[in-house]
Amino acid sequence: MGVVLEINSGPLAHRQIPVASGQKMLIGRAVDRAQFAIPHDNHMSGVHFAVECGPSGCRVIDKKSTNGTLLNGARIQEAMLASGDEIKAGETIFTVRIVPDDQLPATFLDAHAGVPALGAAVREAPAPEPAPATPSQGSSSPAPRPATQPPTPKPPRPSVVPPSRPSHPPALVIGSWVFSGIPAGWQAQEGLGIQLDTKDDKVFPSNIGAMEEPLGLGITLSQYVEAQIKMFREYLREPKIDAAPPPKIPGATETIALEVRYNTKDGSSIYYRRVYVRSGPTIGVVTLTTLEKDLSSVRPAYDSFLSGVSFLVKNQV
Repeated sequence: MGVVLEINSGPLAHRQIPVASGQKMLIGRAVDRAQFAIPHDNHMSGVHFAVECGPSGCRVIDKKSTNGTLLNGARIQEAMLASGDEIKAGETIFTVRIVPDDQLPATFLDAHAGVPALGAAVREAPAPEPAPATPSQGSSSPAPRPATQPPTPKPPRPSVVPPSRPSHPPALVIGSWVFSGIPAGWQAQEGLGIQLDTKDDKVFPSNIGAMEEPLGLGITLSQYVEAQIKMFREYLREPKIDAAPPPKIPGATETIALEVRYNTKDGSSIYYRRVYVRSGPTIGVVTLTTLEKDLSSVRPAYDSFLSGVSFLVKNQV
């Protein structure tokens, strides 16, 4: 069994954090230490609490936080979780839902991403321009798509799918993301991505995370990315954000890439490279997160990993 934590309010409201059986998720304010970072909550510790799931169930563990972790209003050090429980850390409240692993959401906020959830970005995207165009084009749901690039997402599908599915099984599948191989020295994190194998838990673990989610009605990929940039500027420390050449991703009808650099409070320089793709009404994101000083050694593995990727949305209409 796994667990889904849903944030109840704030900029990340309704964002779901899945934790599968055998996995552990660190949640806190520090973008360079928490796997799911909530940087706007000033009452939350850098790494506030952990949630982990095992054979006996899922539990929440306080990580020596300053203001404590509350479960259903009571301060705890460690406790088992049940559906309907509420966890409060700082000013953020999470609702708990225990579910089978095969029912966990196929989305993931990149490990150590340190930015608000992508779902929140979509809700904040400036959509007034496309919204009026939808009714004027008629009631048919595929109507807005011919205006995108290419003219329609349907024709590319047959030509893209067969080459993307080799005779041997893929090394990793996360939602619609299909990765053909994992670089040497990296470990797969099922449902999340891959992480550089290091035995030193004090070393920042370079990682590549993947996720997907529905694109909001009337929202374009460009608007989605613009909203992401806005949130980077709001939550990160003086970020430097640059457009990057987008790679060709089989199965994607649009692709945008960004490079983001910023410094943490302790002076560490963090580097993200995000690739955003769209296929029909589905958005996918792959993010490389590493210390900038490690970029030259990590980048070849990232390029190798991305060279064998496809974005194959099932039951695309």
